[in-house]
Amino acid sequence: MQLGVVLTGTGVHGAAGIGVLEELAARQTEPFAVCGMGSGAWLAALWASGRETARLREAAAQAAGMGRRLLRPDASARALLSGRRATLCDGTALAHLLGVQTGGRILALCPRRAVFLLRTPRMRMIFATQSFAVPGGSIMTVQVSAGFAARAAMAMPPFLAPMAWMGGPLLPERDTAAAARALLAMGAHRVLIVKPQPSPRRESDALELAARAMEPEHSALPQGTAVLQVPMPDEAGALNLRAADLCIEAGKKTAERELDRVFEEMGMAFCRILPFRRGD
Repeated sequence: MQLGVVLTGTGVHGAAGIGVLEELAARQTEPFAVCGMGSGAWLAALWASGRETARLREAAAQAAGMGRRLLRPDASARALLSGRRATLCDGTALAHLLGVQTGGRILALCPRRAVFLLRTPRMRMIFATQSFAVPGGSIMTVQVSAGFAARAAMAMPPFLAPMAWMGGPLLPERDTAAAARALLAMGAHRVLIVKPQPSPRRESDALELAARAMEPEHSALPQGTAVLQVPMPDEAGALNLRAADLCIEAGKKTAERELDRVFEEMGMAFCRILPFRRGD
């Protein structure tokens, strides 16, 4: 049984995926492929580039240490939604960090399978580590760096300044059903969607408000797909990079508690999940 994992999140909430991957590793379950969406794209790029699950916390600590160079906590939701470049960062610091953490690997040379969904005003773009059948009207490339793909998948709105590809604007695709279908087309048999949930007991920060305003209407999830909802700690706002460890632990504890139920929901309760390697 080949398991695909969609890693999602806004701001620091994306770090919850590290805890989920740690629990999968503890169960000797290596994902067949991952799809990075939102800040989950940063984690997907690290994983695809070969960083071991045990070292993903180091990457989160590096990001937390850069603090305000990556995120500006005084940004307003209005400024984020209007796309002002000064609201969070222009991407230079993040591009440098991603380049260091991923080793500047081109997607086609990454040791693990991953996919990043993006869009232009006219079509869907797919950045992937290997080619596979895509729906009509979509364009795929494997010839960009993992860092570029991750940064593009976190582009404004509401996270970073927009990026360009082939002379046109490139923006993230946030449809998790489309992400699940892409992983199934790549060869996954089941898909787990990791979805961090901001705490309802605290006031949403600007990044959370902007992300909520830009949330698309999702299409129905394909068969064999399930969502693991990860409640975020009360003190973990999306702009609070210092809360990365709290988000990681929330992801791990939720996975420890809920994965058996989610696997059963996907029809995997009695299946053996093998740690497939590239080329198998």
